Amino acid sequence: MKKWVNVFTAGILATSVWASPIFAAKSSHHVTKEESSTVSQPYRDMAGHWATEKVAKWSHLGVVSGVKNARFEPNRPITRSEWAALLNRAFQIQPGQSASFADVNKNDWFAPTVTDAVYAGYMKGFEDGSFRPTQVLSREEAAVTINQLLQIPSSDLNKTFKDSTSLHNWSQKAVNAVGTAGIIEGYQNGTFQPQKPLTRAEAVTILDRAVNHSGAWYGESGTYGPSTGLDKQSGNVVINTTGVTLQNTEIAGDLIIGKAVGNGDVFLKNVKVHGQTYVYGGGEHSVHLNNSVLVSIIVNKVDGTVRLVAEGATSISEIKIKTGAALDVSQGASVDRVILTNELPAKSNVSLTGYFHTVNVEAFAINVNIPNGQINTLNVADNAKGTTIDTAQESSILSLVLNAAAKVIGLGSVDKAVVNAENVSFQIKPKSVLNGDKVSSDVKVTIGNSTNILGSQGTTSSGGGGGSSSNSNESDNSKKDDHKKSDDKKDNTPQAPERNGDANISVPKKIVTVGESVYFTSSYAGTAYFSSDLIDFANLQSLELGVESGEVRKLEVPANKTVSFSTYDINHWDYPKNFEFDLTIYDKNGAYRSKEITVIDENEPLVGSPIYAQYPERKDRLDQFSIDYNRLLQLADGKTTEDIVQWSVGDSPFTPFTKENGAVRVEDNKVFILPKHLEDRLVYKFRLVADSVVTSNGEFNKEFQTWGNTRTVRITMIQPIGDILKVKKGDAITFSLSGVSNVYLLNTFVWGSQSNYDDLVAENWGKKLTVTDDEVNKPVTISTGDLPPGKYKLDVWYGQDLDLEIIE
Repeated sequence: MKKWVNVFTAGILATSVWASPIFAAKSSHHVTKEESSTVSQPYRDMAGHWATEKVAKWSHLGVVSGVKNARFEPNRPITRSEWAALLNRAFQIQPGQSASFADVNKNDWFAPTVTDAVYAGYMKGFEDGSFRPTQVLSREEAAVTINQLLQIPSSDLNKTFKDSTSLHNWSQKAVNAVGTAGIIEGYQNGTFQPQKPLTRAEAVTILDRAVNHSGAWYGESGTYGPSTGLDKQSGNVVINTTGVTLQNTEIAGDLIIGKAVGNGDVFLKNVKVHGQTYVYGGGEHSVHLNNSVLVSIIVNKVDGTVRLVAEGATSISEIKIKTGAALDVSQGASVDRVILTNELPAKSNVSLTGYFHTVNVEAFAINVNIPNGQINTLNVADNAKGTTIDTAQESSILSLVLNAAAKVIGLGSVDKAVVNAENVSFQIKPKSVLNGDKVSSDVKVTIGNSTNILGSQGTTSSGGGGGSSSNSNESDNSKKDDHKKSDDKKDNTPQAPERNGDANISVPKKIVTVGESVYFTSSYAGTAYFSSDLIDFANLQSLELGVESGEVRKLEVPANKTVSFSTYDINHWDYPKNFEFDLTIYDKNGAYRSKEITVIDENEPLVGSPIYAQYPERKDRLDQFSIDYNRLLQLADGKTTEDIVQWSVGDSPFTPFTKENGAVRVEDNKVFILPKHLEDRLVYKFRLVADSVVTSNGEFNKEFQTWGNTRTVRITMIQPIGDILKVKKGDAITFSLSGVSNVYLLNTFVWGSQSNYDDLVAENWGKKLTVTDDEVNKPVTISTGDLPPGKYKLDVWYGQDLDLEIIE
């Protein structure tokens, strides 16, 4: 289907009314292919004909029509131009660049049909410069066009016919491909008859098989897709009428919302599209996208404005606007990038309501209306002269880059504007206006009724933001690595209280699907980082190194403004195996707050070996445990939280983990295990029983058993002591442990596996001490030796860690 994908990008559905009698100009009623057997036959010369059912079906769908006196003439040969028109309409082929042929006049009914078929690449002319539009189509020509259109993969099977030697060289592979696929079959006598003209009845039958091969075609109002579970479509899906609801469906190919939808509504509910989504129809009432995931949407409706509404947890990576449109993104939905392409006619209107990560304007002299919501970054390209950006009072733009003459009107706020062109004007002064690197320092900008020369430093208005910063380096999470998990907030550790204080990060949605943006608001201005939880967010140097390598994302954030990080194209070596991330914001003093974010891919199968996490003991609670999956979960039917987990204490066999032992909770993508009692130096194992939890599409978990864990090994400091631990270079550190473990003295920015720690110790970057059974709860010492001054941590493997500083 690769060629078909490319074909759809050509443009808008042809609007000409074909003069040929085989094709209906318009259709007011459509049915699905499953319903076609119930359609009455409208043609009196089709009674008893072998193609009756298919002709009635596609006539009812508005793709074909008869001739005079209610006849279809099924046995009459079809011409090359008629065949092109049939495929263009059924497969939603869009207009392309005009093609010139000696025998095609621009006033001929078939002129645009021929142009579109040639531009799409499935038909071509002859060496003498002609197209021969009225010449009858041979069966081998039909095979070549279908193979070019559908791009059928080559097969090792050979479809042989008695007359295969009569095939031309240019048709042999195509005839074999379409024959093997069952689209064009031979005759009962074993021949293919490649030069025989294709009849009208054969053409409609071949069309039906070709459409079925390519995917699903919905032409009747109604609901499609299961009420529960998930239907998987391996090809493309065409919706070509109004009043269609498509639900609980995953589409491997493209989704096409056809022109015949007109000004009506289409509803997508829990639909995932791996290919492109083409919107050729729909009105100002809307194409509704609810809890759906779409990679790319192309809006290209030639007559009127189409409105797209993204609702629920809908995630869209990119929307390309080629004709007038209104986008409405509700809270919780995510649109990463909107491109207003240079194909938009001048004076087109585009309305953007809601939250958008990035908007790029490439079109000349269009109007961009922002009635409500926020755009993180709006870029006006250098070829987009004459752009008007109309901002309502309830709207805001965090960063505006103007590379062409433009005017910003309305009462909305602009935090930062960068001017890279002459003839830029603002009705309301942005909080900050700066010269870009493409203009001189004396560029003039109109603000209100006055003309200003920005100068090299630009201009800044008063009252531009603010907010308080955290006064400590405490975060909502403690440090974590691949051998221990952090203390966390309500979303990961249900019994852990939120920290109080003026500094806060608000994250409405902490579990997102890949491609969806993570929206957040900070009570203080600072620098935000989005990083894998394998990177120590408490160490700024580690985060900056991650920024340089491309594994960490960085964003300057104002106070009390909603901004976002995109999860599209996550660049981390361990994703999606490791799907947990940290959102951390540092203020100007180096204090920070952090939230844990989970990025899941609902397209991935449920993992058999989930992430097992231990949340170390702290003052207000014992150790807690979780089994983390890569999909959203719910308790399976017939199961309770008392019969899905078993545990083993010490050498004892596995027994049910009941409410007397603690609590089990299934939340989002995790199964939490919260014991009431744990003893030191005993090994605890947990087992999640098979078929205990289930995903939205009916995948059940396999049995999963954890390795043995002990209660957190706790450290008690003897020397030095105090709220801030400092020790002189060369002095010893004295402490006791509650259990057997290895203790490492390493730089605070070091995280990794135990072998990584041992390698650093071997290279004299740190120290190591093994506490044996006889030394438990007794004073032990580790020397700082010749370690240089700096910030270090005393890290107990499978235990607590403490920060300290070595001083001169």
